Order: sequence, then structure tokens, then C-alpha cells
Amino acid sequence: APALVQGHALQQPDQGRGGQPRLCHRQQGHWPRRQALARPVPPEPTVRIFCKADDGFSATVRNGAVVLAPTNPRDEYQHWFKDMRHSNRIKDEEGYPAFALVNKVTGEAIKHSQGEGHPVKLVPYNANYQDESVLWTESRDVGAGFRCIRMVNNIYLNFDALHGDKEHGGVRDGTSLVLWKWCEGDNQRWKILPWC
Repeated sequence: APALVQGHALQQPDQGRGGQPRLCHRQQGHWPRRQALARPVPPEPTVRIFCKADDGFSATVRNGAVVLAPTNPRDEYQHWFKDMRHSNRIKDEEGYPAFALVNKVTGEAIKHSQGEGHPVKLVPYNANYQDESVLWTESRDVGAGFRCIRMVNNIYLNFDALHGDKEHGGVRDGTSLVLWKWCEGDNQRWKILPWC
């Protein structure tokens, strides 16, 4: 039978809950008590980013750029983390919370472009550093649960699947993700949803 310390089973130093190592230290007048090391934060579910113009395409990283590609859950480059750690402190001018979009494979975050019509960039992401150039917000619902994804510090520039609207032939494999002023196109209406 396992030894008891203050009514709890004493676990071996190398056996903690969930296989996590344990630390041991001497408490005043008691046998050593095992305490868990700080557990890593459980990995957040990854999300997929897609627009209303064609929900069969998802944002991915290809050749160092963010583009749209046919949706493939096995393509790890289409998996993103929506990091909300700055959302309590940073909001856009309408009060919506900020977040970063970080690629699961590269660890890079989507960064604001140089301006309207320019592609978004990818930069190494440091979660402990507050960098507004990688922070985005989602607008109110603009129809069927889709929202604009826009710069936290300039809500007038939105994610745009370049020439992904019907007038330009729609979304294709390799469509660039740029920033553009709101034109009410389906190529500017986005969803960020967990992969099922």
C-alpha cells in the first residue's frame, strides 16, 4: 500500500499525475510532500481561417507567405493558434479584443502589411512580448457568422483574399492574403473555427 502524507498517497519522485515529474521538499515537522512542477499549458486547439467567398480554402503558409489553399486537415501549415493572451488589455476602437494568429508549424504570427493592397507578412512570434503589429480583432457579425479580421490599431484595413471575389474569378489555390478597406465582398468575410 502506498505511504500516506497528510491523508494523500505518497507518489514516487518520477511519478506524478499525468506522468509529470514531481519535486520534493521538506515541510516543517512533516515527511516530504510531493508537489507538482508547473505543468505546461495544455495545447490549445488549432483553428482554421477561411472566407465566405469559398469555404473550401483555408489560410496556410507557403514559401514564407500567407495564402489560401484547398482545405486539408492533414496539412499542418493550415493549422493556426488564436492567441488571446493580450485580449484583456488590448482592444480595438470598437472594444473588440485583440489576438494573434500563430502558425502551428512555423511558430510565426501573421503581421500587418505595409498598407492597403499589400500582402500580410509572417514574423517570429514571442508570446511574452506585446507587439501590436501582430494583433488583430474580429468585427461584429457581417452575415452568417462571418466577421472582418482587421488590424487592432486600424480597423479600416481588413483581411482580403486578393481577387477572391466573383468579379475576379473567385478564390484559387495560392490566392494571396492582403489588407484592404471594407468593400463588403465575400472575400473579406472570415471565420476562425476550431478544426473538428
